[in-house]
Amino acid sequence: MTITKHYKNLKLVVEDSLLKSIYQSSCGHYPKEYGGFLIGKYSDDFKTLYIEQSITAEVFKSSRIEFTRESNYLKSEFKKLFIDKRLYYIGEWHTHPDGEAWYSSTDLSAMINIKKDQGVSIVSSI
Repeated sequence: MTITKHYKNLKLVVEDSLLKSIYQSSCGHYPKEYGGFLIGKYSDDFKTLYIEQSITAEVFKSSRIEFTRESNYLKSEFKKLFIDKRLYYIGEWHTHPDGEAWYSSTDLSAMINIKKDQGVSIVSSI
């Protein structure tokens, strides 16, 4: 099943099977936070974002209230995904076990820093 969410004039498309895979990989780390990277592509008009896969973090630190991942070891994999499949780094995800399903102030700060990073190319039509 494909899950489609609309926001303003933008659309997000993700397969239910990907969400189930993320959920299953997270359960094995409960009660600690866990996360990974979202990989996908944009439509030609940049109005639709297709999240196609997740790469779970292999190098990380986590606790019940914090998840910190390392990404430098994945640079070659991200580059290969782009060259072979035209797939991009879209963003990241992590769990909040027994907590709110909303981003924290720490998460918001991290998102802002990622967006500002010149080494990260995230396309935005907003």
